[in-house]
Amino acid sequence: MANHSSDAHSSLPRPFYDQWPRKLRPSAHALWHWHSALTNPQPLGRNGTETVIETFFEEEKNRAEAGEPLRLVREEVCQRAYTACDEHDLDRSLLALQVAGAKQLYGEQTRFETSAALKEFVGRWAVPHGQLLAMLAGTDLSIHLQYAGELARGFFHLARLISLPRDVAQGRLFIPMESLRQRDVTIDQLREGTVDEGVRGLLWKESVRIRDALAQGRPLIANLSLRQRFALTRFWVGALELLKELERRDFDLWSRPLDLSFFRRVQVYVQTLLGRSASR
Repeated sequence: MANHSSDAHSSLPRPFYDQWPRKLRPSAHALWHWHSALTNPQPLGRNGTETVIETFFEEEKNRAEAGEPLRLVREEVCQRAYTACDEHDLDRSLLALQVAGAKQLYGEQTRFETSAALKEFVGRWAVPHGQLLAMLAGTDLSIHLQYAGELARGFFHLARLISLPRDVAQGRLFIPMESLRQRDVTIDQLREGTVDEGVRGLLWKESVRIRDALAQGRPLIANLSLRQRFALTRFWVGALELLKELERRDFDLWSRPLDLSFFRRVQVYVQTLLGRSASR
């Protein structure tokens, strides 16, 4: 997400980055910068054995839970994230969970054999980040955090779908290998952009996964302040429009980047303003 850390969040959905009252914005940025800093983890002693790496990440997770400086993240980034948690009574263990998730992003390639393995990773990576932002927004009941987790899953998988060609080129794949085998799709096909019925079926299944997660998380919107409700609805509607655009392109992610035209962006804004999609 060139440097993974910068690529991971450029031109991709970033709900609740700037859409905050002024007094909360620095804390939201601190949480995002923590998450971004872990996108391309570079442990000290990176040439160690798997056991050494496992121990390193476990130690870093424990440091995060204790509010101590990390070796993975710059000290100022750590301190600002810890301060945000202290000032707003946020659960710091959700920062630590992201450290545990970051282990999957270490190394020359990132792949997941099964849907269960991918779901577990997203539960340690995107979900706790989304839940921290939800808590910062004042929606901290368990049901609210469940909705936030589903939204986080949806936006994460959308971002990775948009970035699939670049991810594969960089050795990362956030679609289960078992799904590729079921559709008789190879890594080389995804790398070369050979779009056949297998690839179309694979990406259609991913779009269903994203729609389901966004639908499961949609009730959170009604529990937000008016300003945040508008912001999240715009991202939510925009995500669905991107999936429609992918279908219109017959699931071709390789000919040109997946994006919305100016006219379609205006449509999303108007739909959000009228509250049509979020209220249905």
